[in-house]
Amino acid sequence: MVFSHPLANESLIGVDIGSDSIKVVHAEMTRQGARILRVAVCPTPADSIKEGVVINVPEVAAAIQFAVRSAGIKATNAIAATAGPGVIVRHVQLPKMTEQLLRRSILYEAGKYISASVEDSVVEFEILGDAEEQGQMNVMLVAAPRAVVDSRVQALERAGLETLAIDVEAFATFRALVEQHPDQSLLESTVALLDMGASHTEINLVCKGRLALTRTVPIAGASLTNAVKTAENCTDAEAEQRKHSLDMAELAKSSSGSAPNPGLKVLQSLIDEMLREVRRSINYYQSQLPDGAAETTVDRLILTGGTSRLKGLLSYAKSRLNVEVSIGNPGLRELMSSSPEDEFSEEDIPLLTVAFGLAVKEMSAAIRLSAAA
Repeated sequence: MVFSHPLANESLIGVDIGSDSIKVVHAEMTRQGARILRVAVCPTPADSIKEGVVINVPEVAAAIQFAVRSAGIKATNAIAATAGPGVIVRHVQLPKMTEQLLRRSILYEAGKYISASVEDSVVEFEILGDAEEQGQMNVMLVAAPRAVVDSRVQALERAGLETLAIDVEAFATFRALVEQHPDQSLLESTVALLDMGASHTEINLVCKGRLALTRTVPIAGASLTNAVKTAENCTDAEAEQRKHSLDMAELAKSSSGSAPNPGLKVLQSLIDEMLREVRRSINYYQSQLPDGAAETTVDRLILTGGTSRLKGLLSYAKSRLNVEVSIGNPGLRELMSSSPEDEFSEEDIPLLTVAFGLAVKEMSAAIRLSAAA
């Protein structure tokens, strides 16, 4: 939807360039819907990404190329994504104008709503329709640091791939977890999506099939690992292993709710703060709507991303939030062909959310255009 270049709608792949790992998904559309053909995951080269910018393009490109070749992927068109504190998604009201006129004035309009320099940003928009106020229209404004966008394009092209678009992770997450979810009632609900990565966590609220709010918080996999490392005085590798061995379900079952050991105690503290940020986001979203509006009720929280695989996190989140909580999209496993299905366990599926959402970007757009015709 954003930062796109009009290329032919050929077979393409989604490339999720994370600070900890690179995920690649090759998908195609069939009569039955999307189908995942190939999947690859490889480590991101150490210290190659800083604040979302690929600072070591050759090494990241080599890792992408290795992942694509090792999975036997032949497609050459790719879509990557950008995310983090520097990426802004805002719903604004502007005077009614044509798309062509807004295109000419978008940098001026964006300067009113984003704190970063518009000259150093890539800015895009989507006109959502007329606003309630006469003469106004609703617009979704998206901006990302130019260095983040350009460095991803450079990494893809150096890996031998043609960049079809640089999307926003929040949109890819929405496609994978809501549009492609087997429970299509989510498209008529208000749903919170918690994408827990290595460097940051994204909180996205989706109302009736539209992204209503997106926030980024710094509590994520790396901060949890560092907290365990400090609490248990161990190495990075030991802390990472220990983090995934601790069971947060013990806290949900405990009558006192207190952690029985130092590592679990620091995990509990940080996860509690993350869940408070989810509550704050929901409260803020609800405060922007009229009293009694049906959209204020958040029906479900969906967890995804590599950090969502923490043992017992699902039951712990359920015990802390008065809302239904689930992990990822249960339909993604069924969309996989037999080859990658043998290589990835059920608990690994949340790693692929963003890459899958990128891979089906053009398919989703084609379906929406067909439905509107």
